[in-house]
Amino acid sequence: MSRADEIEERPDIDGDRPPRLTREIIGHDVGFADFTQSRARGRLHHSWLLSGIKGIGKASFAYQAARHLLLNTPADTPVHQPLPDTDPAMRLIDGGVHPDLFVLARGYNRDSDKFRTDIPVDDVRRMKSFFQLSSADGNWRVCIIDSLDEMNKYSLNSLLKILEEPPEKSIFFLISHRVGGLLDTIKSRSRQLDFKPLARPQLEQIIAHHLPETAPEAAAAAAFLADGSADMALTLAELGGFDLYRDLISLLDGLPRPDVESLHGFSDRFGPRGDAKSFPVFCYLLSSWLHRASRSHIDGQEIVPVFAGEDEVAARFVARVGTGALLGLWEKINDDARRAEALNLDRKQIVLDWFSDMVDMLA
Repeated sequence: MSRADEIEERPDIDGDRPPRLTREIIGHDVGFADFTQSRARGRLHHSWLLSGIKGIGKASFAYQAARHLLLNTPADTPVHQPLPDTDPAMRLIDGGVHPDLFVLARGYNRDSDKFRTDIPVDDVRRMKSFFQLSSADGNWRVCIIDSLDEMNKYSLNSLLKILEEPPEKSIFFLISHRVGGLLDTIKSRSRQLDFKPLARPQLEQIIAHHLPETAPEAAAAAAFLADGSADMALTLAELGGFDLYRDLISLLDGLPRPDVESLHGFSDRFGPRGDAKSFPVFCYLLSSWLHRASRSHIDGQEIVPVFAGEDEVAARFVARVGTGALLGLWEKINDDARRAEALNLDRKQIVLDWFSDMVDMLA
């Protein structure tokens, strides 16, 4: 089986918007300028650590930089500059089969029909074999690791040995969503670019570009709730995050005496007949609301509402329950959501259990 056939047969870990297909990247001008200047001066570091919250464009940046290196554009070319899709190398990169590009990410397990939970050391050994071969035309060899946070301790230690003695004319783009937990030895051997959360106008611009039919109020709500993440903003806009959040706030407003019929109708969205993609969106929205409600009380500021009355609901929750209990529920929801994904648990029942917990807390 060819490498191309293998890629076509498995799902894409990046879903419907893989970063390798992104052509226009909004924001992160400082990072682009830093990389462009280093390249123009002939001082490219062999390892670039791209840090920041998930979904803000780190992988898209890595692919854009890789395209310029693999297409051998003039060294002073601004890296944010789009390249012609007609170049054969572009099609190879888009298809995941460019001979000088190695992408290290969680593999797909056909037996379980799921992506693996981590990146094992065997995959790093395959990367070592990749770098043992020279580029056919003496060009750069590029590796994108997405992400370091999903590597286990054995694969991280194996990677560290490569970074200590990097192959000639090789470059690594190391993506991390939680850079604080990384080994200091990896951070010290890399040049770090810190990607900041995107501003709301930038997120609205991204939504308008990718999902032009999104209603303005839905786009504005998605941009606000996404907390700086382009991927989350697009997900919320595409999967009805505006309506889902409105219905969530309405149910929270009815606690501790919820409308049982409305609650079950709402929870049906996440049952066997519902849309499987809606559950992680709901988990994010509920988790985000609990966190914002807690933080607003700690900071002594009212929560900024998306819908009228939302701030009053948050104030009532905090007054009756306290920030400690809310943060405890926030942790439980995040843990339950991960378990539901890993063990394929009944999502509807989990949602009902969460509302039951909140009823008990408010009673």
